[in-house]
Amino acid sequence: MGVRLSSIDVCHASKIVSNDVYLEHFKRQGKDIKHLLVDVMGRDKRYMFDDGESSLSLAINASKTALKNVNLEGGEIDVLVYSSILSEYIVPVTSILIHKKLNMGSNVMCIDVNANCAGMAIALENMSNYLMSSKRAKRALIIGCDDDNALVDPNNELCYGNYGHAACAMILEKVNDDCGLIDNEYYVHTSIIDKVMYPSCGFSSFLKSKNVDGLYLKWQPFNSDFFVSNAVEIMIRMLKNNGLTKDDISMFCFSQLALGNIEKIRELMNIDEDKSIYIGNKYGYTGTSSPFIALYESIKKNKVKRGDYIMIWTFAAGSQGIVILYKY
Repeated sequence: MGVRLSSIDVCHASKIVSNDVYLEHFKRQGKDIKHLLVDVMGRDKRYMFDDGESSLSLAINASKTALKNVNLEGGEIDVLVYSSILSEYIVPVTSILIHKKLNMGSNVMCIDVNANCAGMAIALENMSNYLMSSKRAKRALIIGCDDDNALVDPNNELCYGNYGHAACAMILEKVNDDCGLIDNEYYVHTSIIDKVMYPSCGFSSFLKSKNVDGLYLKWQPFNSDFFVSNAVEIMIRMLKNNGLTKDDISMFCFSQLALGNIEKIRELMNIDEDKSIYIGNKYGYTGTSSPFIALYESIKKNKVKRGDYIMIWTFAAGSQGIVILYKY
């Protein structure tokens, strides 16, 4: 028995915004961010919300399409997990609002998770194990959508212009087949715990002082080399422990935060560009959904087929990383 990723779909925002908007924005501040935005982060354009769009509306649309792709109704889902750094609503939890829109049944576990950019990957690992152990639940719907752009300081070139809006929904299903989660490993480093924070002063202080600056995500420069080195170390060890090599992996689906990170991993592991797809130049950085949008694009382009092995790596502020070995 295994847990199959039976459907995956993406819904992105409708407005396309090019780099020119942000290059001009920072030029007026006397800053030249072209090298950072293009060479390091790898941005070209991104999908951004138009009027009437939100992380909730994108999540609902992605979920409906993911269900339709495998001829399922909302009532056939047993678990709904929504991953976001800042949900459209926190009371009630956004997963319950999605539950209503999908006409789901009454005996459904609905939870919102926030592990920042690692949230959707952690949900995949958690729900795979939950379905295997549950006597009742057969299917889980996992949705990820972030609106990081709502948090960022327009004067901070490290993050403003980096993000895009896109939701990803995937359905996990318990099946009598050899597929699903093979292995995973987490790693935590708190040496940069104060570099990316929201609210920057903490909610207890922010709600008392109503400090306008506290509305913005605090993002200070930090060295990401240890993210990459830890990921590479874990991936090499995980492949060896499971009797595989990098050549057995059809696609490496990495965090799309920065093209520079992906290029370092390619070099250290001797991975071809064709097997480590980068989509951050098209979507922008979408946070929790980013490695799964890479997977979605890989499947759509027929680079990943049923029975193929994939590896997923992503990390979150603080920092927490996760590597997953998966049989699609």
